[in-house]
Amino acid sequence: MGTCKTEVILMREGFILTRCEHCDKYSLLYNQIMIQMNALDFEAFTQYVSYIEFELHYFPFFDGIDRVLLETFDPSIQFTLKEEEFYRLKGFLEEAKIQLAISSLLKQ
Repeated sequence: MGTCKTEVILMREGFILTRCEHCDKYSLLYNQIMIQMNALDFEAFTQYVSYIEFELHYFPFFDGIDRVLLETFDPSIQFTLKEEEFYRLKGFLEEAKIQLAISSLLKQ
């Protein structure tokens, strides 16, 4: 980690996505959750989230609040998000993908 050169991809309202230019690891911070993943796992995660619709995938939880359960690349890490939280995350990931595409084009 000593050679990491961290680039902030997107920072908005409790969401921060960074990428290390050296090791190509992504760090995703959303509210109090932070996960790190490689580029392949990040791409798979964003693609997976883009296909999910809250209305079709939510579950009522023990507290009576409907939440969607998002799997990650690691079976021991899951997100449980209320509708507003889910759609906010989904929007942030879509925006981050656009920022990454722009960044890639500028580096060519």
